[in-house]
Amino acid sequence: MQHPSIQMSQGILPALQSQLQSQNNLQAGQIVTGKIAKFFPDNKALLQIGAKQIIAELQTSLSAGSAYWFEVKEGGERPRLQVLPQAAGKQPDVNQLIELTGHKPSKMNTSFVDGLSKQQTPFSMPQLKQALDLLQLDPRSFEVHKEALQVMLDRKLPLSENVLQAIAARQTQDLTSSLRQLTATITTQNNNPPLQQTLTSVSPEGPAVNEGQLIQQIIQEAKMGKQGLYQAIRPSLLPNAPSYEEWQQQWNDFGKQSTVAGNPQEGINRISDKTAGVLPFGQAFESFKADLQEVGKQPVLVQERLQTSLSTAQQLLSMFPDRALPEEITANLRNSMEAFRSVPVVRDIDQLLQNTSTNKEQLLAKTSDLSQLLQISQQNEQSKDGAFFRQLMQDILRQTGFAYEHDLLDTNAEDTLKGVLLQHTAQGHEKADLPAQLLQQITGSQLLQVHDDKQMLHIQLQLPGAPFGFDKDILMEMEGKKEEDGQLSADHCRILFYLHLPNLKDVAIDMYVQKKTINLHIYTTAEEAEQVMRPLQEKLKSALDSNGYHLSAVKFSASDTVKERNGTKLDYAAVHPEQKGVDYRI
Repeated sequence: MQHPSIQMSQGILPALQSQLQSQNNLQAGQIVTGKIAKFFPDNKALLQIGAKQIIAELQTSLSAGSAYWFEVKEGGERPRLQVLPQAAGKQPDVNQLIELTGHKPSKMNTSFVDGLSKQQTPFSMPQLKQALDLLQLDPRSFEVHKEALQVMLDRKLPLSENVLQAIAARQTQDLTSSLRQLTATITTQNNNPPLQQTLTSVSPEGPAVNEGQLIQQIIQEAKMGKQGLYQAIRPSLLPNAPSYEEWQQQWNDFGKQSTVAGNPQEGINRISDKTAGVLPFGQAFESFKADLQEVGKQPVLVQERLQTSLSTAQQLLSMFPDRALPEEITANLRNSMEAFRSVPVVRDIDQLLQNTSTNKEQLLAKTSDLSQLLQISQQNEQSKDGAFFRQLMQDILRQTGFAYEHDLLDTNAEDTLKGVLLQHTAQGHEKADLPAQLLQQITGSQLLQVHDDKQMLHIQLQLPGAPFGFDKDILMEMEGKKEEDGQLSADHCRILFYLHLPNLKDVAIDMYVQKKTINLHIYTTAEEAEQVMRPLQEKLKSALDSNGYHLSAVKFSASDTVKERNGTKLDYAAVHPEQKGVDYRI
């Protein structure tokens, strides 16, 4: 089965994908099939090759109107071609080509070579032989390997078994799912702390927390003598919670050190996992951050329902401290907390609700703690701007190890996921199948990441979706003019986003940039998408204007190619786009 983003790119946008493929001249050694239209003097002829007509020099006397297999002896605008051996009187077919490689025609081999011919994938005879050799390794994986080999030939990648396995893994497996499976396995075994810690960064339990905003807020409160975040984090500091004065002093000192080191705003925003280890009360901070992630992975509507239930319970506990909560209020509160069972304070409240002799002041304090946690989570989510997501994307690319080989001279390269996985497999750990599979996926993504076509640059990024709050991978494809410094032009480019969103499911966004004017085309299976997203257009336009870009048009297309998996329809009329449209903020 193909990776969902690959399915979408072949289903929703087949025409668009074809526009992104570069059209190259014939290369020396390439095998093509062509029909001779007419002859010219000096052994030249007009050939029809696919949808193109070219004038080529022939090295053999041939018949007009007939088709042949040719090998390109010399490329360029006027290529020199040599006809391949074939049976007299027969039209060229793929079986003849297969036999020339030393392989026997079979259903599998014929289907593969026929696909190369129809897709006009460039290949030479030695490459075709290597590809057919690889195809025989695992007939059960024929369809997967067939598509992977087509990509390898098209991208001119080495035709080796390792590369084949990496590309096949990249095209068929979801990185987010593999990370989640490995995280669960490593956590259960609890025998590899470095791998477990690295997995936590790239596969968190919930959306990444804006640590910079949270740390800035703590420092500001410490300067002003406020205790809001101290009280919120205090449960994570137990049983030896510091006094507020001690808390305030350590955070004030940390704030002064950050200022001395340079720009405090930028410095704190770029705090890495290593730097977080020197934060005041760092362990409690990490524990509180984990609670925020658990809360943050629930939809806004679910969070607001819990907040309402907590507010009702708190009012009654304050007004009637000597009475037990009514059964219907207790039942409603426990039902609202069901989705948050993994949060420690929720488990505490549930235990207190089950005990009829519970101290009502203790219950009120715990419900206040949870209410405050929800408020801080919502504030943190709203603080995530473009700069946050840009930095998050850079961090995920670095932490995953997509530039591992390039960064080997950097002492931190071994701390990336790829570096730790290589160490893990080299040490011969038991049950190494999942780490090996993940390594193949990362390597496959690296191999397909950049395609340099002289004047044009093609970039493909696959990112795990968990840090962004998604259940599946994010796939981005970028194409554009290459600047003199080798960078992709920000003024003339095209970017495709493939997303699997919680409510709208499969969505593809085609963003075309020409002289800083942007046209968007959004493809989705949900017909209601336009009525939900249209109200956000002005907000998007203002954000682009502030960055020097002009939004020219937004077009929506609903497609039945990618089917809804759950068959349910969201009640969009009940969703306020500005507050509940969490699918679209990224």
